Amino acid sequence: MTIVSQQSDPDSLEHVAGKVEDLHDRFKDSKQKMIGVAGPNPFGDIRHPDHVPGEHPSEHAVSALQSYRDRMHGQFDAAAELMKSTGGALRDAARALRGTDDAARDSVTVKDGSLDQ
Repeated sequence: MTIVSQQSDPDSLEHVAGKVEDLHDRFKDSKQKMIGVAGPNPFGDIRHPDHVPGEHPSEHAVSALQSYRDRMHGQFDAAAELMKSTGGALRDAARALRGTDDAARDSVTVKDGSLDQ
């Protein structure tokens, strides 16, 4: 039977925190690329099939795409903030581990006399 010892390495935690925080930047970049409809209506000037005056189905399509874009921007923002806070939590955990290691190092007592020379 093999027993595996799991250790938390502060340097590894900080490395992972950096990777997670990089995801924050990627979400922000992706959000900027999702612009919706810009410029002339890509659907052209489509009239209602029953010739209803003032009714432009293409305007409804643009409106729907803008609503979709706005909701997706909200999702990108939420994901980016989640990555930012996760990175911060990982960095806090690394600091806590370092603090615990430092405190343990300062309070170690050797009772077997192996350090006596």
